[in-house]
Amino acid sequence: MKRFSVLFYLGITWLMAACASSSTSGIDLTVSRGDATAAYSGSYIGTISLTSTADVVGIGSSTDQRIETALLEVTADGLVFLKVRNVTITGVVDNNGNWGVQASIDDLSSLISAENISNLNNAGCSLAAKAARIQGVISPPVMQGNVSGSIKCKRAGLTVATLATSGTLTANR
Repeated sequence: MKRFSVLFYLGITWLMAACASSSTSGIDLTVSRGDATAAYSGSYIGTISLTSTADVVGIGSSTDQRIETALLEVTADGLVFLKVRNVTITGVVDNNGNWGVQASIDDLSSLISAENISNLNNAGCSLAAKAARIQGVISPPVMQGNVSGSIKCKRAGLTVATLATSGTLTANR
């Protein structure tokens, strides 16, 4: 009986580990925070456009194309704050005007359909995991960037869902 209990416990532990979900994105910024960014500081307003494709096993693929107003604040000490609706995403700007932020599915929720977010969540995707990189250059008075990225959601080592993003951001001071 004791041996059965140990085997049962090990089996349940293995099953829980095998069915655990994970999300991977590989979204990294190639920009580091600068310390002399006063030339780029200020408030910028513009638009962000995003095309996102969610592909969930058993459900299929669905693409969203949305545009939202983007408000950006660049500080003299190397920070960037991107606000889309009521969500603020923090990023960095270097001393040459290169800037970037990393965004999660939650951060981009106004640009992705509620149905796709629900499907990704039900597939085990972490809505807080970084799913996109928005990176570009500031040439005052213009601030531009490109959106790119993908996230893979896995269960028991198998990919059960993906989200691919692309788009642009353009703003003026």
